[in-house]
Amino acid sequence: KKPAKKKVAKLSGKLAKLLKLAESGDVNSQYKLAMELMDENNSEFNLKNGISWLKKAAKAGSAQAMLDLSFCYFEGIGVTKNMKKAFDWSLVAAQQGEPTAQYNVWLAYSNGIGVEQDEDTGLLWLQRSADSGNPDAMTSLGQYLMESGDTADDRKQGMEWVRRAAELGDAEAQWTLGMAYENAWLVEENFKKAFDWYKKAAEQGHAVSQAIIGQAYYDGEGVEQDYSEALHWIFKAVEQGEPMAFTSLALAYLDGNAVERNPEEALRWFEMAAAQDYPDALFSLGGMYLTGEGVDVDMKKAKFFLGRASDLGDEEAAEVLASLEGN
Repeated sequence: KKPAKKKVAKLSGKLAKLLKLAESGDVNSQYKLAMELMDENNSEFNLKNGISWLKKAAKAGSAQAMLDLSFCYFEGIGVTKNMKKAFDWSLVAAQQGEPTAQYNVWLAYSNGIGVEQDEDTGLLWLQRSADSGNPDAMTSLGQYLMESGDTADDRKQGMEWVRRAAELGDAEAQWTLGMAYENAWLVEENFKKAFDWYKKAAEQGHAVSQAIIGQAYYDGEGVEQDYSEALHWIFKAVEQGEPMAFTSLALAYLDGNAVERNPEEALRWFEMAAAQDYPDALFSLGGMYLTGEGVDVDMKKAKFFLGRASDLGDEEAAEVLASLEGN
């Protein structure tokens, strides 16, 4: 008696046509079919079959399939998580000139993920990705050169990479330009330009920029003071868990300008930011316990929070702590 044939689910409509093309060896169709089958919103969702077709497309030379397969191994989607295989597939795609894969190879070499750490080799791939027009790579290369460039020309080139990425709409680059103009970093100090770049990043959901914009509106720095706008942006950053925004909100509750003064509520928000080791919040908590604002005076807690802020590089906290230790 012959064994019963294993039933294979039939695909309908567009997928049936894709399947026919994929089975004929058309790489583009193999990749498209994989994406359709791996889409959870598709009524014919089948992750196992989708991964199978993705592997076929990758092995047939599709750089996009290689990149996606690398991601699957990195996240453990439809396959067992495997950093080595994730790196290997990214590398093959990168060698074919795929910009995102080149960027991922840089990340892998820089952090030793799936491959032995090698920052110099990683930087070569970062440069290739930036040269290919990848905004993330342009930003990362620019930031690297701005911070670690050996010469003034290197640092200037870094600024240009960041500017190009910012003009392409990269939020991280826009935030970096804002920082540069605010702190006179390779450019002349200009709070208006700093605000404008921060605003562009904030509008794209960049949490730190949202917190900065909120504080700028609160202080009237680079823009006309507006408490309503300040709270709008601070709360957007709060929703993303940004400790800078927690601290800004706490300060607002302490001074009572934008909201009704409430030291107890201020303490709560400071504590949330301090839980993320945010130095300004740690310093403020130390100050509250030192002066008894909203809490009972507690020198032990004051020294603890000031000491933690000092350990994280807060010079003012270090000075206050030193004066307390001297008494």
